[in-house]
Amino acid sequence: MKEELTVSTVEEVQCALTSHSMVRIRDAVEWMLEYVLTRLPEAKAMLRYYDSLNPMEITNTKILAELSWVVHSSGFRHDVVKKYWHAISQAFHGFEIAEVASLYEDIESEARRICRGCGFNNMRKAMWCIQNARRIIELDSEKRTRGGLAGYLMELSRKNTYDLVRFAPFLVEELRFKGIGSTTIFHLMKNLGIDIFKPDIHVRRTLVKLGLTHEEDASTVDICRAMLLLSQASQMRIIELDTLLFEYGRISGDALMPEVRAIFVC
Repeated sequence: MKEELTVSTVEEVQCALTSHSMVRIRDAVEWMLEYVLTRLPEAKAMLRYYDSLNPMEITNTKILAELSWVVHSSGFRHDVVKKYWHAISQAFHGFEIAEVASLYEDIESEARRICRGCGFNNMRKAMWCIQNARRIIELDSEKRTRGGLAGYLMELSRKNTYDLVRFAPFLVEELRFKGIGSTTIFHLMKNLGIDIFKPDIHVRRTLVKLGLTHEEDASTVDICRAMLLLSQASQMRIIELDTLLFEYGRISGDALMPEVRAIFVC
């Protein structure tokens, strides 16, 4: 049975803040931030990038570009996709919707050409990106009274975090994008600037180590509570915290450093 999200969840977080010192949580987040920036200097630009994303600037080209990034990233490390990304972008004509959608008429041969041209040899992902361009055009027409697909996603971005979590499964079914499922939908929303987290394994493990969730396979609702708690204490956006926790977990091997343990764990 699905866990329901209610207004009381906000009150639960407020109660949690009385039992977990906001100061200690903030100090733990600040230490993790210093730990990550010391070992991965480029993380500063990454965090600044996510903080600067504005969902009010979503366009169809941006949607297809981020869709394609998420599709190509699924099952591959970030640095692998990044290595090929410029060539992938060129092969997809800068993700101009009409140009990519036009490839649908001869999709297999076009996907083969794209794979040869960019060096990222995955026919299925190339075909999915072409199909997604066509789907964006369909959705743009279906949602023309709401400002098209971009307008619809801008409207979605105004929802609070709990409502976004609750709505995510319905969004997957509504959009019907190839390669986008119950987890990758969070990655897509985040990359479009919507203030949400991606329940990645590194994020899950770090939250368990901090004592904010009880198990790695905690529900998305439980993760949402924990992320909101961290956001309120640290005054960082959830979209930034997600990036920080992911990089911290990846670099630390999902271990809780003694310095964080001393600050945070009772």
